[in-house]
Amino acid sequence: MEVEVLIRDGVVVASADGPVYSPGYVAVSEGKIVDVGPGSPKNMTAQQIVDARNCIIIPGLISAHDHMYGVLAHGIPVKVAVQDFWDFLDKFWWPYVEDKLDKRLVEAAVRYAAVERLKTGTTTVSDILEAPNSLPGVLDVEARAVAEAGLRAFLSFEATERCGLENGLQGLKENMEFIRRRNFRDGIVKGMHCIHTTFTCSPDFIQQCRHDADETGAGIQIHFEEGIYETRVCLGRYGKYPAQLYEALGFWKDDVIASQCVKPTVDELEILARRGVKVSHQPLSNGEVGAGIAPIPEMVERGILVCLGTDGFITDMFEVMRNTWLIHKAAKENASVLSANQVFKMATENGATALNIKAGKIAPGYKADITILRNRFPTPLTAENVVTQIVVYATGNWVDTVLVDGKLVVSKGQILTVDEDVVREECMKAATELWGESV
Repeated sequence: MEVEVLIRDGVVVASADGPVYSPGYVAVSEGKIVDVGPGSPKNMTAQQIVDARNCIIIPGLISAHDHMYGVLAHGIPVKVAVQDFWDFLDKFWWPYVEDKLDKRLVEAAVRYAAVERLKTGTTTVSDILEAPNSLPGVLDVEARAVAEAGLRAFLSFEATERCGLENGLQGLKENMEFIRRRNFRDGIVKGMHCIHTTFTCSPDFIQQCRHDADETGAGIQIHFEEGIYETRVCLGRYGKYPAQLYEALGFWKDDVIASQCVKPTVDELEILARRGVKVSHQPLSNGEVGAGIAPIPEMVERGILVCLGTDGFITDMFEVMRNTWLIHKAAKENASVLSANQVFKMATENGATALNIKAGKIAPGYKADITILRNRFPTPLTAENVVTQIVVYATGNWVDTVLVDGKLVVSKGQILTVDEDVVREECMKAATELWGESV
């Protein structure tokens, strides 16, 4: 048997629930995993061999809620007073970041951001672009950038009426046309539908998005109760909590990924669970904007599928995993809350399930999206402790090799697909232009 790529002699962590092969191998052809097992394969040749000695082979990590353009705002001076989540949006993020973005700035940001994610072991992102003045055609610009880097991506434009109905309808159309061009052909870049929130989208607008998604089958991303502001506005306007409003509009289905979910009530959690809504958890960005801590243990108890995302803030998914594992223990004052295996599953197969792709595990028939870490642990790895070691102590700096769709995109810690120095310089120029005078 000949395969395209054979990864051998590393510790294979096939999934959060195992098995673990130490040592083991993974064989890849035509973008998929065709064989995995312990020891060395018999009667197998390969066009390319990846030596994974002293390394750990894991499923590629999945950021199920991302904003790659956000890199341009890293470190931006902020001189306006930001007290809460609404201030963050209204006084800072909308006027000084989102509303200033055009296609050139988006392209420069995404080219760099894709490299950053791949080099730290993320193989798939679900990205939401918030740039109302970049329409139309900006998703195609973003798609070219991620495809060139070799990052698997689900792209969507955040449609909202905050800049007026006409702009909002342009956003819905941007998603619909991109999905029609991308989702019904082969490729690592697909589209999703996306709207913002109940406080920037009217009921009719929300239902139009639902209608579009029913037509395409592409799924929907939303921001949901990222802070108490949405809850208060929704109660004031409609006399309902946000989840209740979406329920009344027939919006909730199992193709919806609701990100953030910091302030849901018990009744709202029951609605999400009953409708099969997926939740994307961003603990680090929730901390950045002072939003609070999402009730993830309560969601897990109800059977809600939870995945993880970076929100474009701290983009190392190992940091997101570690903080997810820690923050809920502290919040609940209970060290048994959320095991490392549960968190690892959130960052791998749960993200794949939410995005409806066969990935997140190292098993025959799954997409060959694979991350290989250097083993820098100072203590022994065992089948029983390897997932905990990864979640609690590993970092994106340990990533040695990354495959996406069976293709090598990172080797020896270096990106193979683009010139990293060039894309970093382009990003620096774009950020300088965006910042202009200090905010």
